[in-house]
Amino acid sequence: MNKGLKIILYAIILLMAPAICIAAGFDSIKKTYAGINALEAKFHQKLFIENIKKTREFDGEFSYKRSKGFLWRYTKPKEKSFLYDGQFMWQEDEEKSFVLKEKVNKEKTGGTFFDLVEDISKIDDLFTLKQESVSGDTIVLDLAPKKEGTVTAARVWIDKQNLVKKIEIKEFTGNINTIEFAGVKVNTSISDGKFIYKPDKKKEIVEQ
Repeated sequence: MNKGLKIILYAIILLMAPAICIAAGFDSIKKTYAGINALEAKFHQKLFIENIKKTREFDGEFSYKRSKGFLWRYTKPKEKSFLYDGQFMWQEDEEKSFVLKEKVNKEKTGGTFFDLVEDISKIDDLFTLKQESVSGDTIVLDLAPKKEGTVTAARVWIDKQNLVKKIEIKEFTGNINTIEFAGVKVNTSISDGKFIYKPDKKKEIVEQ
């Protein structure tokens, strides 16, 4: 699994996790998450790259439907998408002549990423709540990964409606990913077809 995809999965997990449950020590997360069957949001991402001291910015949208998968799609500065249909991860980039199709091995990713997308109640296996504070009208949660890896720390901003407004993810490289969400909608009607990859005849499908 490439590093960029891991960061996206962290962001998805933190976005979908009912924030009030994180603050409460995850106690009621199963009950809360059971009511989330679909979710949509727009996002603006800033990536600070430590080794060149520059920030890159991206815009896009995210869709999730229980038992169907998710679509994380960048729209600016170029189109790029990560589509998970429950079995395969499809990665498509407008600048590339091929599409990557990767079989998701739940045995290798179990307890970390893809199973959390389907069952966010396991989030306490991944993060420890280090601190909770208040900034204006938002709650700020500082989280630490329980396992060593790409991510060293995460911070989540929660609004009065208990919706995630912003996520900051720090990597061991010094890179910092900041993702702000807007227009978050829970349990909207989303077509199943959105999570089925539709082949582009002009592009070769490369299986990994």
